[in-house]
Amino acid sequence: MRDHFHSKPDQGGGTRGHVIHWAPVYEFAFGRFLRRTHGAVVDLAALRAGERVLDVGCGPGSLAVALRAPVGPTGSVHGIDASPEMIDVARRNASKAGVDVNFQVGLAEALPFPAGTFDLVVSQLAIHHLPDDLKQSAFAEMHRVLKPDGRCLIVDFEPPKSIPGRLVARMVLGPEMMRINVTGYRVLLENAGFVKVETGRTRHRLLSFVRGQVAK
Repeated sequence: MRDHFHSKPDQGGGTRGHVIHWAPVYEFAFGRFLRRTHGAVVDLAALRAGERVLDVGCGPGSLAVALRAPVGPTGSVHGIDASPEMIDVARRNASKAGVDVNFQVGLAEALPFPAGTFDLVVSQLAIHHLPDDLKQSAFAEMHRVLKPDGRCLIVDFEPPKSIPGRLVARMVLGPEMMRINVTGYRVLLENAGFVKVETGRTRHRLLSFVRGQVAK
């Protein structure tokens, strides 16, 4: 999984975050792992019929596809990613699954939607690709596009706690991934204006979450 977590800063001038341009290879290498984790994310999202959802850093689109059924025919799911190649793969995957999801190229730090558009913003394994200042900008943008009482759910890598686990993870994933601290996102969400912020582990041992709400 090393290459997934060692993408390079975008050279097109769109973002200072890291962008994965080798989307088909990524999908082949990591798609099965990602799909196994989406059930836990959907459960944490606690979606209701008719809700509008935005997946930030949607990658190959499998999470957005998984989020579509719970919101029903009156709801909608949108996905954005800074990588045009990822958006191409995501559109193909949604079409293959027969699922209506709106995918477009976009930046987490400059979301292309009006204020108060969504009931839920979710992001899985994407925030760690942003430098710290863009993380804060991204969370501020998520807050902006959410409706009053809207929810934000961030899921990211949780480095192993044991010494053997950390040694193996460092060898496989590289040192950058070992510096991820999902609980540190809590302060960034609070600084962006979110309330009722909480952190926890998912049922997948390598994934943790932080979530919060927009005040009513």
